[in-house]
Amino acid sequence: MKRYLIICIAVAIASLYAKAQTQCNNCQGSGLEERTCAFCKGEGTRECDFCLGKKEVRCNMCQGAKVIVCSHCRGKGGTQVKDQWRECQWCDGKGTPECETCKGTGTKVCWKCEGEGKYVCNQCNGEKVNKWQCHVCGGTGQIKEQSSTVKSSFKDNSGYSGTVQVKIDPNDSEEEKMRKLTKARLAHRKKQMEARGITVK
Repeated sequence: MKRYLIICIAVAIASLYAKAQTQCNNCQGSGLEERTCAFCKGEGTRECDFCLGKKEVRCNMCQGAKVIVCSHCRGKGGTQVKDQWRECQWCDGKGTPECETCKGTGTKVCWKCEGEGKYVCNQCNGEKVNKWQCHVCGGTGQIKEQSSTVKSSFKDNSGYSGTVQVKIDPNDSEEEKMRKLTKARLAHRKKQMEARGITVK
């Protein structure tokens, strides 16, 4: 019997608590809210931080010089053999031939963005928004109902009347609501009687 009573009380408390909770309108009960991605500012893409949006980067072979120093003649274009000048067959006597890596442009396609100048935001994965814990319900998806103020007007047979207001909690029973209203009306009526010189004990 005692165990049954404890269970009933627990169920009643849980029921009152459930009634005092409502679905969070901010996150629609999911516990998560979407916010514009601060990293890409809602674009879904970010400017490449390697080429700074230029789509190309300096050639790492010639360092942007467009030519390289021949490793065989060390940039001389050939060698002196006794009294005869022999042109370098590797660079055709140029000494600094065109860079084969960049084809003489001094730049090459950016490896990070693959020539796009931008890449998909790695924070929102291109979704433009990020999901964070709802700041209203704290990620629970439910919020506790706030107390509400109820106004009630009354008039009794003795000619006393007025309007009172009381705070009603969301888990108050109907009996508790009536008790609060009745208490407020009696207190208001007492003030009116005292104002007329009637002593109320």
